[in-house]
Amino acid sequence: MRTSLIISALAAFALAAPALAQTAGDATRGKQIFMADACYTCHGTTGAGGGFAGPKLAHDGLAPEAILQQIRHPQAQMPAYSEQILPAQDAADIIAYIQSLSATPAPKPADIPILSH
Repeated sequence: MRTSLIISALAAFALAAPALAQTAGDATRGKQIFMADACYTCHGTTGAGGGFAGPKLAHDGLAPEAILQQIRHPQAQMPAYSEQILPAQDAADIIAYIQSLSATPAPKPADIPILSH
């Protein structure tokens, strides 16, 4: 009984999950879309936030599903980007770019030559 409940839950999740899992994102293309669609005006050009209203995106812990949820059904002031406006591949590319922002650790002052003197 318990096994069938788990299988049912996993099947429901798989059906509810968007096609993101099957779509590999291209971070380079995602950055181009991020800039062209003016996401940077709210989230900053490096995802550091500080723009009009967007939060910081460049930090660990943002799961692809959570990013897609925010893109499709945003909280607060962000407009919704349906699949007709932002196709699944474009969304996957933006997600790959956002996740790449967290892949590179912020430099330490000692790593910046002008600050290490």
